[in-house]
Amino acid sequence: MNFRKLVRSVDTSNYYDKMLNPKKLSAQYNPERFHLWKSLHKGPEKESFNMLYSPHYRFLKYINNRAYRQLQKLYGRNDKWIEDKIEKFLGVFHSIRDEGFKESLMILEKPLVKNIYNDGFEIYEGHHRVACALFLGIKKIPCQVIRRK
Repeated sequence: MNFRKLVRSVDTSNYYDKMLNPKKLSAQYNPERFHLWKSLHKGPEKESFNMLYSPHYRFLKYINNRAYRQLQKLYGRNDKWIEDKIEKFLGVFHSIRDEGFKESLMILEKPLVKNIYNDGFEIYEGHHRVACALFLGIKKIPCQVIRRK
């Protein structure tokens, strides 16, 4: 399976707008990288894609937690790329904290790849924003929910 090709095949124009609780959103399942993600997961097995246990959320909660950097390293990113990504991530955090959400997240109605850990809403684009919303205690966030057959 070529996951990147599968991701690019999603018709993002077929969506409806909905306000969703960020706790109802799961990280995206990428079968090619799942073992890397799971190696940094710090929660119950059945909660493998719960963003409250994600490296993204832990980065914010535990002040610059190393897990996010480790995840990017495992994905093959270099130090400069990681530092740039962290700077952008913190920019997103400060923007949401100070001004609220300016744009909707893109969420899949059902996971792109069937898996045992999630059968509901899956984040297509917006993992950092979901982590920020969870950390800030935001109860509803604007989402474009992509319909899939």
